[in-house]
Amino acid sequence: MNLFPILVEEYDLSGSPDFDTFRKIIKEDVESEGEGQTGLHSLACGGKSSHGRWDPFTMSESHPLQHCIIPFLQDYVDKVCSSPLCFGNAWYNVLPPGGFTKRHRHEHSVVSGALYLDLPQNSGNLYFVSPLQQYRMCELFRTECEYNAYEIDMNIKENHLYLFPSWLEHGSRVNESDQDRIMVSFNTSHYTPAA
Repeated sequence: MNLFPILVEEYDLSGSPDFDTFRKIIKEDVESEGEGQTGLHSLACGGKSSHGRWDPFTMSESHPLQHCIIPFLQDYVDKVCSSPLCFGNAWYNVLPPGGFTKRHRHEHSVVSGALYLDLPQNSGNLYFVSPLQQYRMCELFRTECEYNAYEIDMNIKENHLYLFPSWLEHGSRVNESDQDRIMVSFNTSHYTPAA
């Protein structure tokens, strides 16, 4: 029996309407350099981010993609028996060779998403940190297994979306490829329909 499981879901967005258009717009923005939409971010070590500067979900070209994500978000919500959610803010991160994302969580969000637009081979996995680590300070383990691991790497895929609880600490391993890794992250909040 697994008690208190944490749901991390993976969804394939390959072939979604306007996915390639969305990717092209993000890549053009990345390559535009100096337009004021990206900058340094304390979590994107060696990289840059549009966090707090530009939200790619505000462009009309992203709306078809958002409509594709909504059923996946609803699937996640149904599995964890949550109240309805809606999109919050979104941003993109660019991690060049040697770049990585520090361990963090997403404050003021319920479920977070990570969508990988460009994911060269060896560009670093997404990893999650066990929320139980602080309570296990006296345990000694002969070897690491699924019941005592403090960090778990997830083998991520290009064009795939990952949804997870925003309180779950996570980060990315070092990009050991010779190309940039580009991904879009977003947050959600509880949706309250108008009366």
